[in-house]
Amino acid sequence: MKAILITAFLLVYSSFLFAQKDKIATASVGGVRYKAIFKNNDDFVIIKAKGKVINRLNAGGIWKMKFIDFDRDGYKDLLIEYFSNTPGDNALFLYNKSMRNFTEVKNFGSFAAATRLGNTNLYYSYERAGCADMNWNSDLFKINNYKAIAIGHIAGLGCEGDKEVGVFISKVKGEKLLPIKSYPIGVIKKYKSYKWVLLNTIGRLTIKNSCSSPVYFFNPLALSLLKNSGEMPRYEAI
Repeated sequence: MKAILITAFLLVYSSFLFAQKDKIATASVGGVRYKAIFKNNDDFVIIKAKGKVINRLNAGGIWKMKFIDFDRDGYKDLLIEYFSNTPGDNALFLYNKSMRNFTEVKNFGSFAAATRLGNTNLYYSYERAGCADMNWNSDLFKINNYKAIAIGHIAGLGCEGDKEVGVFISKVKGEKLLPIKSYPIGVIKKYKSYKWVLLNTIGRLTIKNSCSSPVYFFNPLALSLLKNSGEMPRYEAI
């Protein structure tokens, strides 16, 4: 009898915890109150405005979601973070002013823990790549027409015993990485913030692309390394 009571209690308690996993986020955007709802049994999020469903967004396995002005255009967007082995595994739905609903940013999930870079219109990611976080990647990207597009990449390989170690900086053209510069991995140790100078230094480096028009490689680590090497063609503080 005691075992039955314990089992019944655990079932009720588990059901309670399960129900608690439903997620709700609300925000006023453009003078309208929006409500995002995710029920644990579903694989989608619905967004309501004035009692009507205006969006049905494909998203499952959600850890949390919130409205935030991600692109700083004055309108809050919906940022979703998933349960994942990769920290910062997110989806982004930008507020669409003309449609008065939310549009998914394609390819955004390729950029873990994405952060806007200062007061620019560019963003950078940070992703662990193994060896107790001694190996890592950071991508510079822009958002154009609801699509995240990579324009720069830094790979940090610091795991002792690996065939190749160092900091490798590249531009991105389509699916290709075009190497710009590489440095010994020890170069980042002279910074007080170590590799986290990525998050604490902001600058701008102009690099000429194949069309001879300037593209901006904003990644702070690349800036710091090139500035110290004396190879900066141009620098502008932000």
